[in-house]
Parts: sequence; structure tokens; C-alpha cells
Amino acid sequence: MAKAAKRTNEEAGEDVIIGPVTETVTYMPGNGDPTSVTWCGHTFQANMPKEITGHADGSAGQQLNHHLIERARDNPHFKVGDARAKRAGRELPTTPEGYRAYIAAWLQDPSLQTTDQLIQRFARDRDLQAACEVGTSDWELISTLFVPKLHDMAKADELTEEQVAKLWVNAGINQLPW
Repeated sequence: MAKAAKRTNEEAGEDVIIGPVTETVTYMPGNGDPTSVTWCGHTFQANMPKEITGHADGSAGQQLNHHLIERARDNPHFKVGDARAKRAGRELPTTPEGYRAYIAAWLQDPSLQTTDQLIQRFARDRDLQAACEVGTSDWELISTLFVPKLHDMAKADELTEEQVAKLWVNAGINQLPW
């Protein structure tokens, strides 16, 4: 919670902060992000709150801290005070390029633990793939990411090629796009 000296501007009917502001700022990394970051001279450890004091009219360091607090409010990887961290918008892609980036991101999802989960996840995207007009050259690029992941998961699950083929058929996919 912000701890600040306030004065009411009675003429304008608004509160004006005239003293330093102290906030707790917490770095909340996403999947694959580093465990610590340095921003405005402060090193933030993942999920460890750090108290920052800034002042809009103070010294250069205090002004920098004030700027950090204000920018952290809009940053989805930071939480300021008791406020919830803003989540990055997860809009679905609309172009082949967007779909390639989208699939590259979900292939790194740690919740995909089995070959069946990977294939089911891919199968759920059929309508999205069509809407994005994913073409032959896109599938060639996607296959360079997807096939090694599929191979590694099938090997870890100790599945034969026939068993993997059956998983594809069970997911409703009779022909692979690549």
C-alpha cells in the first residue's frame, strides 16, 4: 500500500502528493523468464517483494524510483503493493506469422507432459490454423519445432510409431500437415 504524504488541493478538488511514496514492488517472471532482473538500478529477485521509495520532486535517484513505481504498475511482470499484476493480453493469432509464434510459445508449456497431451493440444488448434491460413511454408517451419518435441515425448513415454499414429487418429487427425 502506498505510504505518501498528501495535501488536498481544495481549489481543484483533488489530492496532490507532496511527499515521498513508498511501495512494495514484486517481480513476477513468466515461463522461461530469468529469476532476477535489474531495472533502474534495482535488482529484483523472482517473487520477492522489494520496498522502493520515490519522490516526483526529489533528487534524481528519488525521481528515478518514482518513475520505476509508476511504470511497474503497467508492467505485467511486476506487482505494485497489494494490486494484482496485470496479465499480458493473450489474444489468438490472426496471421500465419502469428500462429507460428503462438505454437512456438505453447510448445514450451511445462504442463504438456505426455505425447497424448501434445497431440491433443495440436488437434484443438485446427480451426485456428485454418483461420490463420497457415500454409505449406509455415508448416515446414512449424514441423522443425513440433516434430523434435513429439519425438522426445514419444521416446520418454516409450511409445512405438504405431502407438503414436494411433494417438493422432484418436485426436481426429488422419494426415499431418507437413
